[in-house]
Amino acid sequence: MSSFNVTHLLLVNGPDFDSCRRQVEKFFARTILVKYDSLQVVAEKSCHGEDRQFWEKLSTGIAENRNLTTELLTELKEAGVTDLDALTTMPQGYASKILHTIAHLLDGFFGVDSCFYNLNDDSHWLSEPQHALIKKKPANYWLLHVEASSQTGDADQVSTLRTMPTAKE
Repeated sequence: MSSFNVTHLLLVNGPDFDSCRRQVEKFFARTILVKYDSLQVVAEKSCHGEDRQFWEKLSTGIAENRNLTTELLTELKEAGVTDLDALTTMPQGYASKILHTIAHLLDGFFGVDSCFYNLNDDSHWLSEPQHALIKKKPANYWLLHVEASSQTGDADQVSTLRTMPTAKE
């Protein structure tokens, strides 16, 4: 057996940490494709919109998603996909899985690769309207630090295709 550990930073709207934690737990309970054996929302590493580190953590999380997208695009190019026309002849396999992950990051589908996730907008980014709402009522927004892990059997090689990213603290 092997295991992998991952961290996520989730933006949540709510009056307090506990209500936001419940939203995050409900989200993970209902998410179909991402299931962890262990999930912990870490209060000490979480913060609300009035905390001085809120915007820095938020910017770092978004930057990690952008960096991951850039790294995946580089991997895709190294796999031989150098323009959009190449997609029509790309075989199913490693390159198509990279493209699949990129699409999820861009379309807002949560995955194990998600460093930052905006639960309010189902997005890996922060829209201008959401930014304005946070500025207007910062105490209503929280960044929750989630630590998750799963045990995988030796036959399950999915977790070894690429190293799992972790959100920076």
